[in-house]
Amino acid sequence: MELPRPVRMDRATARGGWEYGHLGAAVALGIALAAAAHGQDSPNEAKNRRCLNCHGQRRIVTISDEERGAMVSSPPAKPRRDPNALLVDPERFGRSVHARLACQDCHPGPADLPHAPKLPPPKCAGCHATQAELYMRGIHAEALAEGRSDAPHCWDCHGGHDVLPPTTRESRTYPLNIVTVCSGCHERHADSPSVQVTGKDLVLRFLDSVHGRAVLEAGLTVAAVCPDCHRAHEIRPSREPESSVHRNHVPGTCGRCHVGVAEVYADSIHSRLRHQGAEGERVPVCTSCHTAHRIARVETPSFSRDIVEECGECHANLYATYRESYHGQVNRLGYRRAARCSDCHGAHDVRPVGDPRSRLSAANKLPTCQSCHQGAPPKFAQFMPHADYRDRQSQPLLYAVWLYFMILMSGTFGCFGLHSICWWIRSVVEHVRLKRQALDMPAACQGQGHTPPTAGTEPGRYMRFCRADRVTHALVITSFMGLTITGLPLKFSDQPWALLLADALGGGNIAGILHRMFATIMLLYVFIHLVRVAGWARAQLKSGRRAWLFGPDSLLPRLKDLWDLRDMLKWFFGRGPFPRFDRWTYWEKFDYLADAAGTVIIGGSGLVLAFPLVASYFLPGWLFNVAMIIHGYEALLAIGFIFTIHFFNAHLRLEKFPADTVIFTGQISQAEMRHERPLQYERLQATGTLAEWAAPAKPHWRHVAATVVGTVLLLIGLTLIVLIIWAGLTSARG
Repeated sequence: MELPRPVRMDRATARGGWEYGHLGAAVALGIALAAAAHGQDSPNEAKNRRCLNCHGQRRIVTISDEERGAMVSSPPAKPRRDPNALLVDPERFGRSVHARLACQDCHPGPADLPHAPKLPPPKCAGCHATQAELYMRGIHAEALAEGRSDAPHCWDCHGGHDVLPPTTRESRTYPLNIVTVCSGCHERHADSPSVQVTGKDLVLRFLDSVHGRAVLEAGLTVAAVCPDCHRAHEIRPSREPESSVHRNHVPGTCGRCHVGVAEVYADSIHSRLRHQGAEGERVPVCTSCHTAHRIARVETPSFSRDIVEECGECHANLYATYRESYHGQVNRLGYRRAARCSDCHGAHDVRPVGDPRSRLSAANKLPTCQSCHQGAPPKFAQFMPHADYRDRQSQPLLYAVWLYFMILMSGTFGCFGLHSICWWIRSVVEHVRLKRQALDMPAACQGQGHTPPTAGTEPGRYMRFCRADRVTHALVITSFMGLTITGLPLKFSDQPWALLLADALGGGNIAGILHRMFATIMLLYVFIHLVRVAGWARAQLKSGRRAWLFGPDSLLPRLKDLWDLRDMLKWFFGRGPFPRFDRWTYWEKFDYLADAAGTVIIGGSGLVLAFPLVASYFLPGWLFNVAMIIHGYEALLAIGFIFTIHFFNAHLRLEKFPADTVIFTGQISQAEMRHERPLQYERLQATGTLAEWAAPAKPHWRHVAATVVGTVLLLIGLTLIVLIIWAGLTSARG
């Protein structure tokens, strides 16, 4: 075989070549002297020099296909797609582990040159029999036997002529390099029966995992890389029992690095159950909780939320009760200090409650609680974190409390919902009738009918709510809306909108702080109102008035309210006139008393939940479970009633829509008073005290501002009601 002849050189080039020739001769002389000093070349080195005369020169890549075809015994069937594969870097080969081998040791073939256009593939098994045997057991060998073009050979992972020891930094199999080698192939793979995601997704998951970041960002050579888990040569799918990543072998595979964790896990209930037949197939191993390629640091918020759901895959019933507990709700909202399964049961050392070494054994339960709730008294440990209040058999008391609220809420919304619907229908009928009557009536007679007045239509105005009443109601609105917005994310923490609302508030922790701030405002207006009620009662007693406790100015119910309700029902069905009310209607009294009772119930249970350590000095811990039910459902009852029934009574009636401004301005027109509260108007006229209730009209902008504020609050309330109904529907459907 002859290489192409050199091109004829001109004189200058020849002169330069002569000068370089002297230099080359000097270098050759130095090499010869070194060879003489260290002995002659080995036979393999001499053989390899013959190969490198062609394959060690860059020209073998740059010459044409015809010229390369003339260098072998016969022209190849088709040109080589990648001529670079023919080039061998003598320097890199000289540093490789195979440097002292002959080329023909790996590339068997006739020793005569020129050789055939295609030589047999290298036979690595001749030297690496053990590794070859392991390779033949793996999935890579199966792919090769199937004739797949992407099946990896030895040189795809270890390199061709530049194989270095795996302890060398430049080696392809060095811990910091092997990830690139493996991902170079696997990122092109599609999903498979073994892995339901694409290879690219697997690679990205690993790179973003705690192991991947330790390798690529921190440069830790001790971090786990692909061969540490999947082995280097005997790589098998996880579904095969012999695989190193089969669930039966995962604890041992992970335990080679995580020795201490593996020892703790081996003594846990999970490890013991893992060997018990078919049931053991469901018992978690390392990858069940931490996943295989997407392993995250346990301190991250995402892991704190996700690990609870991993436990729920097996412990569905306990997971359901945990999600409805305070711990589960705030954990769902991203509060990292909330107790998770592992905080109480342990992470790798989970043991049955009956085991004396368990964190939840009778002797260890209180110390486990005290790890978060420092200084908790013994009664605190009586709290039942997984109590199911819908289970009548195991939790009869909690079930009774829950059933009471179900009956109360059904009755309240059923009765008053029907009341509002009938009222709205009757109002529409009256509105249409009066319109037709006005069209048929002569112009001179119009205005003489019984048309419900609109707020602010007459100049004469009377005081209905004093400044203290308006300030108190403003505090009520502020507290109620704030408690609702900050409390609903906790109650419906499994809803996407609840997570968005909690994030908008700054997270579950900030929402909790804001909730307590609005609760403080509630206590403030309760104190103000109690002081005012006490002052009013004292004044009534000093005045010597009779029947002041159940009189027309009192908000306590009396027999007339029952007759008013009867007359209202008659009016709904066209059986009688609209009732004649005094200062307070029966639904206003119900609103007031329901709000007062709800404030006591919600406030009392809220104080128990806000200060559990103090409460547990006097109350048993299981009362926290009762308080959770009472607080949540009483609040839900109040929210639902205010944003539907109360909003209809005050704002959504045809004569009040879109907002009744009386609570903001404190004033009511003479027409409204005569129409809605005729008995009060007549009573004040009869006693000659009507003038004392007269008030100067508020500026128009005050009425406009009150309408805007009322409308905004109405829209917020209705939006929250829609979200609550949606949560109920999706939860029932799920």
